[in-house]
Amino acid sequence: MVQQGYGVSDDLIKEVEEEQRLLRLRSIALRVGGVFAVLLVLAGIAGGVWGWQQHRLHTAQAAASDRYFEAMQLLGDLNSPPSTASDARQKAEGIFSDLAQSAPQGVRSYAAMYLAELKEQDHDHQAALALWQKVADDAASDESLRMMAQYRVLNARMTTAPREELRRGYQALVQTGGNWAPLAKEGLAVLDLRDDAKPEERAEARRLLLEVQASPDSTDDLRQRAGMLLQTLGEAG
Repeated sequence: MVQQGYGVSDDLIKEVEEEQRLLRLRSIALRVGGVFAVLLVLAGIAGGVWGWQQHRLHTAQAAASDRYFEAMQLLGDLNSPPSTASDARQKAEGIFSDLAQSAPQGVRSYAAMYLAELKEQDHDHQAALALWQKVADDAASDESLRMMAQYRVLNARMTTAPREELRRGYQALVQTGGNWAPLAKEGLAVLDLRDDAKPEERAEARRLLLEVQASPDSTDDLRQRAGMLLQTLGEAG
């Protein structure tokens, strides 16, 4: 009898333990299910916010592009009388200035580059240099625009910046390859053709200019400039 009583007690204990285990599993499932539900809601909200942000970005880019081409049209009307053309240029510069400060990336960099060229034409070299440097330093800018801006910065500082600093800048562009390599080599050659250049520097300039002339990435104008510089070294291009 005693052994049978122990058996009944053991069975009862097992049933209670099993029931408690099932209750714990049910509780955990409910909590986990609640967490998944919250995550799904948050994911839905995040997706909606992302979609809304993308819509705003596309809308802003479209509006900025329209203003950019408006400025281009203002500058492109060559048949306007001088007074009207002057007003149109000022208005175009104002549009480019606004876009260079507040437009979405892409349009902002193009506007800054175009505005820099206008400032250079107006002999406002410091303003042009600041705009080129801004694009060159902007990691979000298109890589080709950044390289163009860096090239313009180097050229603009040719007579004011330390020679070694300019050399490092041009060498960095040479390493990028493509169309920038011969342009940067031309810049390096000009550095080595200063009045106080040493014989070995002038020899290096000659080597670089010959490479520019032979490069398939060089334009005809660039080859002609290289030939003119070679003539200063007593070498027909």
